[in-house]
Amino acid sequence: MALDLEEQEQVDELKALWKKYGTYITRGAIAFFVLYGLFQGWGYYQNKQSLNASEAYQSIVVLDEKNTKEIMQKAESLMDNYGGTPYAGRAAILFAKASYAEGSKDKAKEKLEWASRHAKESATESIALIQLGQVLLEEKKYEEALKKANDVDNEGYLGLANDLKGDALSAMGKKEDAKKAYLEALKRFGPKDPYAKFTQEKLETLGV
Repeated sequence: MALDLEEQEQVDELKALWKKYGTYITRGAIAFFVLYGLFQGWGYYQNKQSLNASEAYQSIVVLDEKNTKEIMQKAESLMDNYGGTPYAGRAAILFAKASYAEGSKDKAKEKLEWASRHAKESATESIALIQLGQVLLEEKKYEEALKKANDVDNEGYLGLANDLKGDALSAMGKKEDAKKAYLEALKRFGPKDPYAKFTQEKLETLGV
């Protein structure tokens, strides 16, 4: 009988608590399930966006490089529709390459600048910075090219970044600094890297 009374007291306490806080508990539960549903929906949306962006990117990659107009059209569409995915930065680089081939350096620089600022992948950002630096070097904007090279922080691209530094410094007449940059590039490339021989040749022209 004592157990029954104890159980009854617990039931009465629960009823009292529910009467006092039931509305808040219900609202909290509803809010939780709504947020959970939104989270699940957002995850599905992101996965769908990533899949669509991947398919769009592949449709660009398979195009002939000479088909510059279609490459640019598809790349820009990908950037507009899937700008929050990693493929947008990659598409910007493909756009830049195509527009450069058409002789439009300004468009190429615009897209490379975009990729360097918005790319979701460190490698894509580094490629954009290096290619942008190379275009600036052609335009004799050596200080700007050097800055782009210095902004590269991906280990896999420090060889190319230092090679670009060497080119910019050499063009500025800073031969000793250029030598150091080329030597650092060679160290980063390693002896088997096919690009290393070009850097070595540049180094030799400076008297090393």
